[in-house]
Amino acid sequence: MTPTIQNPNLNFTGTLSRRSQTNRIILHHLAADASVQTVHSWHLQRGWIGIGYHFQVDQDGTIWQGRPTDTIGAHTQGSNATSIGIACQGDYHRAKITMPNTQMESLVWLLRHLRGIYGDIPISGHREHQATACPGQFFPLDEIKNQAESEEEEMTEDRIKALITQTLTELLSGKGTEPSPWAKPEWDLAIEAEITDGTRPGGYVTREEAAIMAHRARRVE
Repeated sequence: MTPTIQNPNLNFTGTLSRRSQTNRIILHHLAADASVQTVHSWHLQRGWIGIGYHFQVDQDGTIWQGRPTDTIGAHTQGSNATSIGIACQGDYHRAKITMPNTQMESLVWLLRHLRGIYGDIPISGHREHQATACPGQFFPLDEIKNQAESEEEEMTEDRIKALITQTLTELLSGKGTEPSPWAKPEWDLAIEAEITDGTRPGGYVTREEAAIMAHRARRVE
């Protein structure tokens, strides 16, 4: 069965900045059997606006959405602006344990899913960017990389349905509610000129909406 990405409905305490480029996926472990809600609370206690990872993969195979996928994370110093951060539940450093198949299968699926969106971007461990043991000496990093990079996920009917469901969920949950930094000046001018009502800058535009906006723009001229 194709995994799905679950929305834990986390509340962030500030505005998340959009990432202008994505050139890597960085893997972490939590060093604990914590829930995504607990990790969110930990990061809020640090003074962050919320969980720093974009995804969390639990040991039972559940995939949780953390920060919106297209925003800047807080997981790897020096690489946050250009990468997606994924954390795996569990401690893969202090005790010699084997990653459950359920967790590995979901993680590989997620990596293939993201590479299907962003292209063949490389996958690395946190320790390849900073002086840290993360994601742990017993984390099967090479095996996961090989599986994720060797075979992209087949576009089955279930896969297409999952992509449609995820896209609609993101739109309905209010993602894309802040304009990209490069578009904000023009977006503000369009609002001031009443060309647009200022909602859903990251959302899709219907033909009807496009016609209205074009007509209003001509009227402004």
